[in-house]
Amino acid sequence: MTEYCDNVLMPVGTSVYVYQLPIRLWHWSMAICVSVLIVTGYIIGKPWLSVTGQPCDTFYMGYTRMAHFIAGFILIIATVLRYLYALIGNRYSRELIILPVWRKSWWEGLWSEIRWYLFLDREPRAYVGHNPLAQAGMAVGMIFMLLVMLSGLGMYAQASASPFFKPFLLVLDFMYWIGGNDQELRSLHRLGMLLLITFVIVHIYMVIREEIMGKTTLASTMFSGYRERRKD
Repeated sequence: MTEYCDNVLMPVGTSVYVYQLPIRLWHWSMAICVSVLIVTGYIIGKPWLSVTGQPCDTFYMGYTRMAHFIAGFILIIATVLRYLYALIGNRYSRELIILPVWRKSWWEGLWSEIRWYLFLDREPRAYVGHNPLAQAGMAVGMIFMLLVMLSGLGMYAQASASPFFKPFLLVLDFMYWIGGNDQELRSLHRLGMLLLITFVIVHIYMVIREEIMGKTTLASTMFSGYRERRKD
């Protein structure tokens, strides 16, 4: 195993412990929660027939909404913990939060990765952590997730009697301030879902492509935590 002090290019034959256990747990919990949220959110927005073949009843929709709320709260809590862990985790745990946009090498790497994914370059670079394009893409995905979380909390606060959620009524107040209403807040929530679906599709494509054509392991790294540089 080799230790690095920065997200440098990996020499051939090296293995680096990149993603610590809390990061890997967060990643897979996000995958499960987002999947549940997308499916249940679609059902809530456009109800299907229940298992009895009759129009959706209260029992069926009640459990669907409960699953949606549970997944949403897990998503929010896990994301908050993820950001807090970046304060004590290794440098790779901070890659999605702090993008080194002040470095010329980062922009060069970003352009190199864009050319690689457009099939304009024959050879990719082998990074220890996330490559610059992945960093930028994950940062955008976190913005989409923030949109979903805030809009969801704003809608939940409308129906909740708990004073804990009252501050999130500010989200609804903001919608009224810009000339919208609670229905447009729901539309914003659905837009966030569509953006998140787009992100997931692109993310899966990039992972599969990099695992097959790239120079380093990717999918297996999210299970073991170790990134390996394959031979050319």
